Amino acid sequence: MPPIPSMEECRYIALQLEKGGYESIPPPKELDLLTAAEFRLLVQQALGSYRPAPTRRWRLGIAGALQSNARHFSGLEGMAQDAATVAELKQLTSHISAKADELEKNPPFQPFGREEAIAQAAASWFKHEFFRWVDPIQCPACGGETQCTGSDSPNITERQGGATRCEIWTCNSCQTPRRFPRLNAIDALIKSREGRCGEFAQLFYAVCLALGLEARYVWNSEDHVWTEFWSPTAGHWVHVDSCEAEVGKPQLYDRGWGKKQAYCLAFGPYGAEDVTRAYVDDWGECLQRRAEKRFGPDGQPTGERDLARALATYTVRQRRNMSEEEKARLSSMDEAQARWIADEKRRDREAEERDLRGKGRESGTQEWKEARGEDGKKD
Repeated sequence: MPPIPSMEECRYIALQLEKGGYESIPPPKELDLLTAAEFRLLVQQALGSYRPAPTRRWRLGIAGALQSNARHFSGLEGMAQDAATVAELKQLTSHISAKADELEKNPPFQPFGREEAIAQAAASWFKHEFFRWVDPIQCPACGGETQCTGSDSPNITERQGGATRCEIWTCNSCQTPRRFPRLNAIDALIKSREGRCGEFAQLFYAVCLALGLEARYVWNSEDHVWTEFWSPTAGHWVHVDSCEAEVGKPQLYDRGWGKKQAYCLAFGPYGAEDVTRAYVDDWGECLQRRAEKRFGPDGQPTGERDLARALATYTVRQRRNMSEEEKARLSSMDEAQARWIADEKRRDREAEERDLRGKGRESGTQEWKEARGEDGKKD
């Protein structure tokens, strides 16, 4: 592992940030992700108060995903932008507390605190009772099978629901078309109660916030999304996938589905973090995939330094107006999270206890899962 700069060097960098000599936290000359996380914490501690770095164009292609998610999930209420929507979410989830009480009496895994109980109860309700997975899409007229025959621009109502594209599915029997807009707005998703992993994760993130969980959204470069919540009991951010109703199983995708991942980036109101290391089984192989991932504007691999810098800059910006007490609390959370990420033996032990090997994906058709390499059958 590359050496982490001394606290004296970190204080110098913090001073330059204060004076405007640096636009953002500069990374060490050689860098791996754990070093980047620890280095960021040291600089932030030396700075004493989190100050924003001036906006600077990040030239990597992956910046599109970072910037989009950062804008989308930076608000303290996430995507639930109005009081009426927040109130509706709280009313819809008012029964979750009682279900969590029952789970606490017989914990399905350890460590298992109140936050885990709430998340597990919410995820089970969300998947099995509230939200519906759309695939295959049934004909609205005769109930027959349909196939995707193209796409269309969203109409006014669909655009109001946050849709930027709309799939068109046509019945194989009666030729009746069925529109499937990819909605993003929370109020629209509450009404539709259907979607795929994107819609699941969007709405469930807002559900977590409504339940009082400190939550963030995780974007995966291999076309999946899920949620994390902060657990004081576990001392780190905990995985929860509403598509599968699974909690505390970050190795679900690698050991279970057989998914070859490169990037897992978490976004929330307190900042952003590269959490890939928690979600992959072989970090060395993952680094090779990252080096081959062509996200750059000129077909170049994404730079680790630039990614670490962008995530740290976003985190500093998000925390700049918070109280000193809140900054200290978040700094303590960051340190605990970094220790958990660094403790590979603990994470491996927890993954083995979950018994995930060969557990393929549940949501989606078998053909779709096989095409995506998520059926649990590793090559």
